[in-house]
Amino acid sequence: MSGIDDLIPKSDDRWTTATRRAQGIADLGLGGALKTYYTLYFPAGVIILVTAGTVGGMLAFGGGTADWASFLLFGFFLAVLGAAIGGLIYNAKKIAPAAEVGRIDVLLSLEDEERKDIRRQVLGKTPVDPDHLVVSRAAAVQPRKNLATQLIWMSMLPLVFIPQVLFGAGFIQWLMATSVVVLVLGTMFVVRDFQRAGRFLARTLEPGGPPE
Repeated sequence: MSGIDDLIPKSDDRWTTATRRAQGIADLGLGGALKTYYTLYFPAGVIILVTAGTVGGMLAFGGGTADWASFLLFGFFLAVLGAAIGGLIYNAKKIAPAAEVGRIDVLLSLEDEERKDIRRQVLGKTPVDPDHLVVSRAAAVQPRKNLATQLIWMSMLPLVFIPQVLFGAGFIQWLMATSVVVLVLGTMFVVRDFQRAGRFLARTLEPGGPPE
């Protein structure tokens, strides 16, 4: 019995530490910030920069309007540069302030099985444990913030390969096309995990709490 008694306070201590670390962690609008980026800033920026780069290339090298397709490479280069700089700024100005994530992983003090159980709750695979709801919600916010940042950076990667798909030939063209498909599929999985965390937060939101 003494061995069992020794385990009980240790378990309590682990969850107490996790609960303390979870205090203040919250999603303050990551979904809205990411939606605005993908529906407004990113597509508008790509259109403007591709057009500006293409026209700029034509003017710089004396190309005619009939040769515009040959200068798309300059447009995509400018779009990649703009997406990198714009993504960095948007992440700092909009994504980072849209969540309070704390300094330490809230699950760090827990054992492997306890971490797995929390993650399964966030994924909707097991029922929510109301006794540890503060910890599970914080455990959804922290990776959700990281996924939002990842999605900002992933947006520019297809722009790197698309010119090779359009103007490449043979094996290189197929390789770049495959890379674009892989990137799109990878993005879909990241979006799925981001949405799962968001649905968990919405499902466990207390009445009167801030919208996720």
